Amino acid sequence: MGSAVRKTTLREIRGTFGRFFAIMAIIALGVGFFTGVRITTPAMVDTVNRFLEEKQLYDYRLISSLGWQEEDIADFKSRPEVRAAEGSYTLDILTAGTNEYVFRAHSLTENINGIRLTEGRMPQAPDECIIDRNKDRFPVGTSFTLSDENSDSVKNALKSSTFTVVGIAESSMYINFERGTTSVGNGEINLFILLPKEAFDLDVYTEAYIRFDQDYTIYSDEYDSFMDGRDKQWESIAQSRTDLRYDDIYSEAESKLNDGKNELESKRTEGREKLDSAKADLDNAKAQLDEQLAQLEQIKDVMPEQYASGMEQYNSGLAEYESGLADYESSLADYEKQISDAEADIKKGEADLEKLKKPEIYVLDRNTNIGYACFENDSEIVAQVARIFPVFFILVAALVCMTTMSRMVEEQRTQIGVFKALGYSEGTIMGKFMFYSGLAALIGCVLGYGAGTYLFPKIIWKTYELMYIKLPMHYLFDKKLALIALAVSLICSVGTTWFSCRMELSETAAGLMRPKAPKAGKRVFLEYIGFIWKRMKFLHKVSIRNIFRYKKRFFMMILGIGGCTALLVTGFGIKDSIAGFAEMQYGDIQVADGSASLRNVGDEIPEELKNVLAENTADYTMLYTGTWDLLYGKKVKSVTVNAVESFEGMDKYFLFKGMDGSTLVPPAEGEAVVSHSIAERYGFKVGDKMKLRDENMRELEVKVRGVFENHVYNLVFMGRDTMEQQLGEKLPVNYSFFNFKSGADPSKTSAALSKSSNITAVMLFDTLKERLSKMMSSLDYIVLVVIICAAGLAFIVLYNLTNINITERVREIATIKVLGFFRRETSSYVLRENIALTAIGTTIGLVLGVFVHRFVMAQIRVDMVDFSVRILPKSFIYSVILTFLFTFVVDLFMELKLEKINMAESLKSIE
Repeated sequence: MGSAVRKTTLREIRGTFGRFFAIMAIIALGVGFFTGVRITTPAMVDTVNRFLEEKQLYDYRLISSLGWQEEDIADFKSRPEVRAAEGSYTLDILTAGTNEYVFRAHSLTENINGIRLTEGRMPQAPDECIIDRNKDRFPVGTSFTLSDENSDSVKNALKSSTFTVVGIAESSMYINFERGTTSVGNGEINLFILLPKEAFDLDVYTEAYIRFDQDYTIYSDEYDSFMDGRDKQWESIAQSRTDLRYDDIYSEAESKLNDGKNELESKRTEGREKLDSAKADLDNAKAQLDEQLAQLEQIKDVMPEQYASGMEQYNSGLAEYESGLADYESSLADYEKQISDAEADIKKGEADLEKLKKPEIYVLDRNTNIGYACFENDSEIVAQVARIFPVFFILVAALVCMTTMSRMVEEQRTQIGVFKALGYSEGTIMGKFMFYSGLAALIGCVLGYGAGTYLFPKIIWKTYELMYIKLPMHYLFDKKLALIALAVSLICSVGTTWFSCRMELSETAAGLMRPKAPKAGKRVFLEYIGFIWKRMKFLHKVSIRNIFRYKKRFFMMILGIGGCTALLVTGFGIKDSIAGFAEMQYGDIQVADGSASLRNVGDEIPEELKNVLAENTADYTMLYTGTWDLLYGKKVKSVTVNAVESFEGMDKYFLFKGMDGSTLVPPAEGEAVVSHSIAERYGFKVGDKMKLRDENMRELEVKVRGVFENHVYNLVFMGRDTMEQQLGEKLPVNYSFFNFKSGADPSKTSAALSKSSNITAVMLFDTLKERLSKMMSSLDYIVLVVIICAAGLAFIVLYNLTNINITERVREIATIKVLGFFRRETSSYVLRENIALTAIGTTIGLVLGVFVHRFVMAQIRVDMVDFSVRILPKSFIYSVILTFLFTFVVDLFMELKLEKINMAESLKSIE
């Protein structure tokens, strides 16, 4: 590019900075949105990956019904590609107190599943622990005691019954708010605690964790490839170690049993010999006594004195004989009982040995960790949105650049002709305009990429902190994405410039130095409707003709304004869907006033509990509830399973309605109804089979009878008979829905219910509704981002196109000023078209916004929450008002530009 062309280009930038800035701004907005949403998912994954890599989250969790010994851990550690292997103790415990909590106790590990200590210190004694980050329920320094409701095996497994909290931590095994399921308490784990290994009194580890020698990014193809095929390999390894342990146990038991049999035979023989010897002695003694008695009978009459003395001796010997006989009979009875007991023990041992089953082993990968599995799905939400939203901004950017540069080329036809006449090549002339648009695009790309990749991940990560641990978001620079953004920016700017210039440069220099002939005027459709057209004012007719005369500007305005309105509708619609779900859940679906978690309730409800509920509630119902794992594919998902005695009367507490508002038919035996979130997210339809598993590996298989509307938690309802039949045991009653009496004070009633020894916790649904609404308020960040982007889009498109419109019609505007139009009349003459185009664009945008909102809501999946897809009427009103407000603000700026137009322009010749 020659120096003269370079000077004119730089002068052009200074002289038309508004146009230059418009290109730069629309590129920055498009690139910022494009790269921001594109980088968010990788940035989120990178942030969590850094944490999990630093803390060395396990690759495999091995469980055996026999447990693991140090020899097993050493064997695992010696295997190829194993970086670390550690044994761990895990127990589920109940705490004592008014509020009963379920804790999952883990032993601290050294090189796997690390923690981040957020407060306090590490435990130094067996009765000290670190606790899950919680809402001040157990701050550092507090203590808790194990409940007497814990089984003897749990009590004996711990050396202490009271523990002091010395630290608060976040664990790599629990990156989201879910803590898992258990068969203890109400089935839901409230918190995890970490104890030193010295706190446990167990002979074997309950779990073994394996970390391979790899640092691949989580969820990456490289990691999946690395893990592919290892399941069977490690199942074989774990099974072989367990079989060795089983063989040792079996051999030891069989050896003890054989020793017992041999000892029994030895004792039997020895005892029989002693008894036989004693019996022989007794028989000899009896024979001697009988002989003595016969001799005494012979001298009875002859020697009376000797007879009397002999009878004394005989009686004394007879007494000794009878005593010995009694002892013999007693010893014989004891012998027979001992032999019988020993034989029974032998038979029991033989039966137990026959019943000794082959041990079960489970090789569980990371996908069975609920937090890990959920984050993969949740992080994909933004990636799904990124597939459609940025395309719209890039399209608008391309059209704005094309319109702007086309007008710029047309304005400078004469200058282009002069350059051609002076001998400048077409490449040099085209380079002038490509440099203009390319520089604007380059600056916009750099600014947009920097701002978008920094702000978007941080803002969106704020919403994820509702469900996941708070980690610092690391800035992620993606070279490939930056190059794509730059290429797209240059294509939108330089590419459209080349497209605009090539037609003009094909003309001769002489042709270019003369103005282009105006296009022939055309009648608009409204002119054919005479009774309307004749009644319109002249200036209104001019405005209508101008609207349809400049078709490129017409479509650009419709696209820009329509997109702006659609974004606003989407933003407000997101807020409506998010803000209203708690109100709908606890107002229209879960209509009970509250719930109570119960304990120590068997088949018969205790009288004390009946009296408390009767005194403080208008009505109530009892049921079983527990947290089970839903099995889908190779993954698991925690769901809440509720089993009711009868569905009759449940409408006082929970309304089972389909998504179309129809009432569902109650499930029969072997059937269940599921919440909409389960059906939609995990692909279950009416008639499908569903498998559920608890932490004891017990499984249920039920048929889906219906899908009901529900917005909080993933729920499954079935009859008690279904669960009891499949599990082969009676289900405990551990939960209750209730309604307050009319005029009752909720707080006082809740306190009265909590005093019952059978009630561990009371939940008031109005309180929960307020809490959920406050939690979701953080999602307002996304709404704000959408509104800001919509405003930016509207301002840039309106400003740029209005500026082009005014520039094209400077002589026309100057002429009407000469004719005596006042300032307001001049503004109305030009800007009336903006109002009309805004109205048309807004109408189209309202319709488009409904579809965009549905798409976005289909991608926003917050775990445990199923949002209602709705847009309130006020949101449409707000969207229209804001769109017109943006238009009016731009019009105010344009009025200043109109005021600066000199009336002398109308006297200038086109020549």
